[in-house]
Formats: sequence, structure tokens, C-alpha cells
Amino acid sequence: MSVKIVWNSSGNIAEVDSSKNLLTTHPWFNSSWVAVWWGSLNSPAIYSEIDDWSITWIRETLSPEVDKDYRLRVAHDNRLDQELFNYTAQNTGKHTFTFTTLAATIGTSGITTNSGSITTTTTGLTFGTHAQFPVWGTETIVAEIAVAFSAQPNANTVIDFGLFQRWATTAFAPLDGFYFRMNSAWMFWVINSGWVETTSAVFPSALWAWTYVYTNNQVNRFLIQANNVSVTFWINNYQYAEIPTPVGANFPCKSLALPWSFRHAIVGGAAGAVTQALFSEYKVYVRWPQYADNLGTVGNRVLWSYQGLSGWTMGTIGTYTNSTNPTAAVPTNTTAAVGAVGLLNQAWETFSLAVNTDWILLSYQVPAWSSTVQWRRLKVNWVKLSSFVQTVLAGWPISRVFSLAFWHTAVSMATAESASMASATTKARRIVLLPELTQHVTAAQAVNTAISQPWWTVARFDNPIYVNPWEFIAVTVKWIGTVGTSGTIVNHIQLDYSWE
Repeated sequence: MSVKIVWNSSGNIAEVDSSKNLLTTHPWFNSSWVAVWWGSLNSPAIYSEIDDWSITWIRETLSPEVDKDYRLRVAHDNRLDQELFNYTAQNTGKHTFTFTTLAATIGTSGITTNSGSITTTTTGLTFGTHAQFPVWGTETIVAEIAVAFSAQPNANTVIDFGLFQRWATTAFAPLDGFYFRMNSAWMFWVINSGWVETTSAVFPSALWAWTYVYTNNQVNRFLIQANNVSVTFWINNYQYAEIPTPVGANFPCKSLALPWSFRHAIVGGAAGAVTQALFSEYKVYVRWPQYADNLGTVGNRVLWSYQGLSGWTMGTIGTYTNSTNPTAAVPTNTTAAVGAVGLLNQAWETFSLAVNTDWILLSYQVPAWSSTVQWRRLKVNWVKLSSFVQTVLAGWPISRVFSLAFWHTAVSMATAESASMASATTKARRIVLLPELTQHVTAAQAVNTAISQPWWTVARFDNPIYVNPWEFIAVTVKWIGTVGTSGTIVNHIQLDYSWE
């Protein structure tokens, strides 16, 4: 008995090969959303279903990749950051906030934008991480955001959220990255390559006039996945859009690292209605294979260390001239006045400092972003220090204690911390003490003698210190005892670091 498998509408009959195996192919859809047959006959492929027709009316499946040695390509979620906004004061250490008239509040339910319920034009706010998260070619950078809107889209209101560089002035439009956008025309999906935006309103737009609809005040989960090929946009675990990397571009954005950000602005006229957004949580992670090395080591392998990164000023990041010595000077606590700009320094210090104040011996600001400059976080693993007498020291007894200051947004040790949800967030220094490096000056200490110090002369951190772009890191010294009257101390200071 024989049985024919026939497609009823066309009369096409399924075939078998000479070994009586049923010949099959797997369906796909081309760029015009027309069904095509793609793949070799009888290919033993494994396909995973992305959409079962319920969202886009197109069944989408993808097959996993293998190399020529039949190894399956897999990726794991490596968490880079997460924040649940369930507290009542801004974490100025992690997040920065800037606004013009359009304010926001933070509470146990999340961050509420437009807390003053205004509709005034040319107003706005922006909020996001100080940290920048690496954007790696074929690996996938992912951002997930939980947000609710108080009203349906209306005239002149724009809310962007995702991974993007934030503009510093009203209306705080994104400079570079990829993000969701809600405006008067509904919900958009955007990639931004150096301020050139590519948008997709619906997916697939050629199939039908359909848009995402949300319920007011209901929290939805928005997710963005980006690699060098395209950016996909998901809502509540369903894919709603995919935007390919623009022709002629290497990646959907210009940046090699991006912060998590959102902005809310009223531009082009008064808002059609009061609109608020409630941001309750975000996550940022990368999908790539697990490494035996940590991210800092991986970063060093790719980016190098102990010199400027691509796009920066080349050479050693520090002050160590080959043919001359520095001029001795009295350090200050407001400037790096000892020629101490960089991640290493040869600081010649006049022995006449006031006691009980932290004086700057080394200071460095992590560079800011531009389209041609990489934006990376500095990871500090340890501090090395040694000191000796260059000219005879007069005045004693005295001890020298050291600390590492970091995260301050100006070079001065007196930089103040912004209040919660104040505009243009500034950060005061955070302090790690370096008791391993404590020194003691002996009476009338002679030239070319080492300042007494524990033999290891290194402060190591089991928990590394991260410094964000724009922020400073500094090594400071405090004199305790009697003020010296004359003499010079030479300090050699270096940070062990990497870039992430």
C-alpha cells in the first residue's frame, strides 16, 4: 500500500529519496515577507521558535550555529548592572540626574518623571548610570527596563529609554545608542549612530497597520538586544521590531560603551496632556561565552593598559619625564599642583605641609565620551608607593597616612554631593584608606634615605574600585604631627588598573 502526501490547494506531492527518506525543507520569509524555501533538502536542522504567529502573524524560527568542528555556539547572560528603584533617595554614586523645569521624584514604587504634572514646552529631564557598559561586536548587549505610562501618547511629549549617551542640555535628546521612544505618533524603536536616527514604528510594517497598545499605569517590560548585525526590541517577552545596522556602518551605534538612560521632554509646544512615566527597574547584561578571566583581564587583552586607549592621547598615562625631574612644590587639596596628573606620578613634595588635611599627590579624570574617543570604566586593583628624601628634612616628629579618593566629579577634595534628584548631579569623593602605606619621618632625616614604611609598599583590593567616565581618582597624603620647615620628599606612585 502506498500513501501520497499532497498539498490540497496546489496538488504538489512530497518526494522521497532513493533510500525512501522523506525530502523536507524548512520555511522562511524573505525581506518582503513572502514565504520561501530555505535550506538543503532533508537537512537535520534544529530550529527554535521566536514567534508562533501570535504577535506578528509570521512564524519565525531560528537555527543555532555550529563551527566546522560541530561545536554549538552558546551564550550566557553576564550581569553588568541591575537596580530596583524601591527606595526614597537617589543613589548619586550610581546615577546622575539633570532637568529643566520638568522634575522627577524617587520613591518605593520607582522614579516618577514629570512629578510636577506640567505641560510646559521646552522642558525636560534625563537620568541614567554614570557607568558605561561595553558594546562588543558579535556578542549581544542587553537592556531590560520596567516602565509604566500614566497616559496614552499625546502631542509634544517624548520619552526615550534604553542604552544611549545623554545630551547635556534641554531637551536632552539621545546622542548615540539604541532605545524605545514614545511620542505623539505612538511607540517607536530607534537606533542612533552618531546622532543619525533610524526608526521602526511597527513590525513588520509592510504587513499591516498595527501598533503596540499599553494600558495606563500598567508596568510593562521592555528589552533591547544589540549586536553588530541588528538591534531587536521586545515587549513582555515578544519581539516587536528588528532594525538592521545601517548600510555603511560597522555597528548600530558609534560608541564602544553605553550607559543605561532615559529622558522625558516636552518640545515643539505644550503637551497635549499631563504624562508621567514610572521607571521601577532596569538590568544590563552581555550575552557571550563564559571566560576563565574576569572582565578587566578581557578588557586589557583587547584595549591594553598603562597607556591611552584608541582615540586618546598616546603614551603613558602619567607624569614621568625621561630627562628632567619635577620641581618640588607644596601640594594642595583643590588642584593636582605637583604635576600629578595621571595614573602614575613622580611627585616632588616640599616638606612644609599643614597637618590634618588630605593633600593631592596624584589625580586623574577618566576621559569623557565623543564619537572618536572610547568611553570605559577604570578598574583599579592596587596602589604602589615608595618615598625617599631628596633634600634634608627639618622638623619632626611626623607621620604620613594615605588614602585613595574616587568618584568625585571635580578635582577638589572639597567637592560636594548633590541632594537627591537635584539637577546636574555632582559627587563627593569616596574614600578607601591605605594603612599599608603609612610612613614615619625620623629626626632630621638625611638625603637619599627611605621614608620608613612597611616592606610591602602595596595596597591591594580584594574588591576592585571602579571609576566612571568624567569622574576623578586621587591618591592623597595627610600629615599628622608637627609641621615641617624645609626639605623635599620624592614620591613614586602607580595604580595597577584595567579598562572595562
